Amino acid sequence: MSTLPLSEQASTALRRALGAEHAAVWVYGLAGAFVDEAQAESAVAEAASNHRRFRERTEQLLREAGVEPPVAQPAYSPPQPVTDRNSAIRLLITAESDCATGWRSVLETTKISRIRQHALDGLTTTATQATRWRITIGEQPAALPFPGRP
Repeated sequence: MSTLPLSEQASTALRRALGAEHAAVWVYGLAGAFVDEAQAESAVAEAASNHRRFRERTEQLLREAGVEPPVAQPAYSPPQPVTDRNSAIRLLITAESDCATGWRSVLETTKISRIRQHALDGLTTTATQATRWRITIGEQPAALPFPGRP
């Protein structure tokens, strides 16, 4: 018996956001091999920890709704080859953008306050992390006006 009344649309959005979080955790593991300065290593570790936290909480919410959470894939294919620090950071920006899109979709599909708060926290965190990475490589604009907008 589920304790969280989740619509099919909200369930789909939450599962997609979880999929993006699974991918982000994997991407941060890959990017960590290409980032060597102490400040960036610390930022990678912090962001990866944030994604693991969102992943675990999302799995918990899905289970409370009686929905089996999708499992992570063993590996993911980056859209571009990762060969150095800048390409790794660009991949981090892509992962953060994908997560932001997922969290925005969750916000648009549910009225359940616990899930909305979780999604808002996810959207805010991923937008902030993406901005940090854009600043790191000098990409402009560093902060997008509507994070998660497809």
